[in-house]
Amino acid sequence: MHRRTVGQYSVEVRTLKAPTGLWKAAYIVEPAGHGGPRDFVMITLLENFDDERSAVDAAMEKGVRHADWLQEARPVCRD
Repeated sequence: MHRRTVGQYSVEVRTLKAPTGLWKAAYIVEPAGHGGPRDFVMITLLENFDDERSAVDAAMEKGVRHADWLQEARPVCRD
């Protein structure tokens, strides 16, 4: 598992080695400070990757872009 904080969001990447020997990846974007069980988005990449590092890099890049988009699109919550 790999994690990075982007503004008020946390991006987590998970990988899985498929039976074919290729790697799959998914990313999860959730509020960094106070996420709940239903307060996240998970996206699985459709691509296959030859090695785990490539899978992590691709998923993290897309996850960070998604978090940036959320950061710009949603107002900042203040408690």
